[in-house]
Amino acid sequence: MAIVDLIIRIDLDFQITEVHCLSSDKEWFNNEARKHLIGQKIDHALEISNESTEGVVEIQGYFLKYQLIKESQGSTLYLSRDSILLEFLEQTIMHVAEGIQIYDRNGYFLHANPASEKLEYFKIDDFKGKHLLDLYDLKEEFSTVLTVLRTQQPIINRYDRFKTATGKTLTTINSGYPLFIDESMYGAVVFESDLSVLKQMKNRTFNFEAYLEDQQSKHKDPLYTFDDIVHLSEAMRSIIHFAKKISLTDSSILIAGSTGTGKELIAQGIHSFGHRRYKPFIPVNCSAIPYNLFESTFFGTEKGSFTGSVAKQGLFEMANRGTLFLDEVNSINPEMQAKLLRVLQEKRFQRIGGSQEIRCDVRIIAAANEDIMGLVQQQKMRQDFYYRISTVKIEVPSLRERTEDIPILVHHFLDELCKKYNQQKTVVSDSVMDVFMQFDWPGNIRELQHVVEYAFNHVSEDTALIEIINLPNYLQAFKAVTHRIQERNTPQISTSICSDSFEKRMEQTEKEIIRNALMQHEGNITQSAKMLGMSRQNLQYRIKKLNL
Repeated sequence: MAIVDLIIRIDLDFQITEVHCLSSDKEWFNNEARKHLIGQKIDHALEISNESTEGVVEIQGYFLKYQLIKESQGSTLYLSRDSILLEFLEQTIMHVAEGIQIYDRNGYFLHANPASEKLEYFKIDDFKGKHLLDLYDLKEEFSTVLTVLRTQQPIINRYDRFKTATGKTLTTINSGYPLFIDESMYGAVVFESDLSVLKQMKNRTFNFEAYLEDQQSKHKDPLYTFDDIVHLSEAMRSIIHFAKKISLTDSSILIAGSTGTGKELIAQGIHSFGHRRYKPFIPVNCSAIPYNLFESTFFGTEKGSFTGSVAKQGLFEMANRGTLFLDEVNSINPEMQAKLLRVLQEKRFQRIGGSQEIRCDVRIIAAANEDIMGLVQQQKMRQDFYYRISTVKIEVPSLRERTEDIPILVHHFLDELCKKYNQQKTVVSDSVMDVFMQFDWPGNIRELQHVVEYAFNHVSEDTALIEIINLPNYLQAFKAVTHRIQERNTPQISTSICSDSFEKRMEQTEKEIIRNALMQHEGNITQSAKMLGMSRQNLQYRIKKLNL
């Protein structure tokens, strides 16, 4: 534990010249992070005002308390994570229903919470520095704290009867614990409750029981959660784990991925998991907003600002204290990006035709289906706008990059359709699943879902089995082409396997085809997959399946 985690030197122009990390945890602030700060202005890099001398700043996902000391050649900024932690701990005990008192190992009062003040009718400042025996008229057998300090053992749920400093007699139920540092006791803490506190706890128990009995909740959240994301792949498991962590922050997030990969599902999951989950989630398809309505849509209008206009909230007001999801953010033109950037930086705006500035607290989650950095290089997206919306970036893999998710997604879509239309369980044949595993799915999960629904509506109710003939025409054609390619590359089948079962002979044939392709291209999977007319991921899947 370090008293100071970071020391940052600043010159007279408020530019960072040196960064020293004193924290024992070097991982959270590595050399790359330090290099990134050198040469930047303090107000831009850390959002600390040049006039500020103390406050709180967020760095690398951690909150630190800072103090700025001005010197002859500039300033020095001292930052500490533990100072924030101590303040959090002090605020935490303020909200505990039980009374809490802390003493040093000699019995002198150190601290208490408001519940203890209310219970015993005292003020913390009047007790600080005074000995326990000077504060209360009591004996050790009626003092939990004295017993803990003498025996260095915890005391659980003991009834104490004593007189307070005002002469009032109290009966409480107490639990005391010794406080150790490096195996040496340096103090004790006692938790105290009287009848009124116990009644509060009893009421909380009744309320919790009512909740468990499925009484209607005050807040109902219809949005998707992370539990709704169907997956088996390690890639999606890793993304969800990371998304849960950043859900608890207010950082702007850019979700990048091809069309149909489930970007909005992840955005809703982030909102549902975070502290804004009971506030609005406002999705907007940026490509669907006409240019001439862009400002009024986002910022709202005042009555009379133009012919026929009425007072109306914009998207930022509607999403206040919640999340604004900008889908297809790459479709916003640079002029509108500049206007949005001002709101994102200053967190305030004016309605069209209005003069009053409106403050907003909105978390931005953006989604893009194009290469954003390519758009920045083509000057179709402002660089400062890109950096503002992409504090954290999530790359969603395409379906062909996580083919192990295809079977579970197919079964999930079929189960949902069977429940919706009250039909018997429908399954897919092995040949259909092979097509699904081999196809590249340019439309990703959305395309797979539509194909499953198409096949579901074409399947015979008698069999409830989806065959190749039930698939859309382009997938039937894909199956035929793949079959012809396999036939063209099929080697002469050895007579030694003619007596084997059909399945084993087919498996052996498939092994030979893949082996020949790999040998022809000296083990190059990409070239072999191209020759066989399948994706690289599908070839890897088959190599693993056939144990080659």
